[in-house]
Amino acid sequence: MSARLLAVITPGEEATALASMVGLVTIARAAEADVRLAYFPQLPHPRVDRHDRMVADTDAEMARIERTATEVFGSSARVFDGVKAETVVRFGNPTREAGIEAHVYAPQIVVVFAAARGLLARLRSWTLRRRLARQSDSRVLVLAPTERPAERRGPIVQPGLTPPAHLPARRD
Repeated sequence: MSARLLAVITPGEEATALASMVGLVTIARAAEADVRLAYFPQLPHPRVDRHDRMVADTDAEMARIERTATEVFGSSARVFDGVKAETVVRFGNPTREAGIEAHVYAPQIVVVFAAARGLLARLRSWTLRRRLARQSDSRVLVLAPTERPAERRGPIVQPGLTPPAHLPARRD
């Protein structure tokens, strides 16, 4: 029986999860684990048009979100050979649903994606990590994407050109 790895994706961390997929697959290969990508969006509201007529009810919106998430996360994980990955979408309170999924799936490793997006988002992420660490015997890892060196240092300015006012000048 192979090890199990649960990757928890909460609302607002979709791009971070996609950017961190290489790190996730590296962890899965090192642990020889099967990966479950678990996405926990809030329960959606019915979609309405500009005249407030219902275009899609809650069930149709849930099906659309699930189909999109399964396609996007599944295709990003299928790029890597040798790693078995499945995608699961659960609607509701992300912290509660992630705890239930961790209990049911019983993973050896839980990966939580982290992105600096503001104080409230970091507090929610911290609460989720604490709850997962307390509820299960799993090892909880925080995976944050690394920035490319060019993104950290700012734009390169050629001699004779002036940068826009909101960007600092840097010469290499």
